[in-house]
Amino acid sequence: MKTIKKILVPTDFSELSTAAIDYAASLAETYGAKIYMLYVIEGERSHGLPPVEGSSESMPVAGEEEGKRELHRFAYRKQKEIGDVIEVVRAGKAQTEILRFAKEEGIDLIVMATHGRTGLAHVFMGSVAERVVRTSRVPVLTVKPASFPNYLVTEKDIEEDLRLKVQV
Repeated sequence: MKTIKKILVPTDFSELSTAAIDYAASLAETYGAKIYMLYVIEGERSHGLPPVEGSSESMPVAGEEEGKRELHRFAYRKQKEIGDVIEVVRAGKAQTEILRFAKEEGIDLIVMATHGRTGLAHVFMGSVAERVVRTSRVPVLTVKPASFPNYLVTEKDIEEDLRLKVQV
């Protein structure tokens, strides 16, 4: 039986991320595991810190410092439930950095939230969580929002995403 000793929780500071943190905290308590919270700064290449080894992105100094502050604030708000976490900020493409970090640190489980996009928004934009699930060698537990719809495409999707008015 595989033991869970290291849990990775990627976050974008959204309310959905807190649901993933709650699941990770429960699992960490059960297995006596450490929680790693990862925030990835995405964006264009810029001058600043050198890229993380194996990454093509350099991290802007100001962006890194701001990211660290925000991650610390976010983790601090959940500290009662999760205890101490290891906070990590990386720059690059979210999916790539999540998978790279999991491999480098020997993560046993990734717990992440999905935004619950449906229909055309999901088809066109995709999801970091979905891409991580498809390509990860580490088990991934995805947490979806409580009010996840049970349909694929709605009139609202068509009207908002394609800017077409549905005629009834």
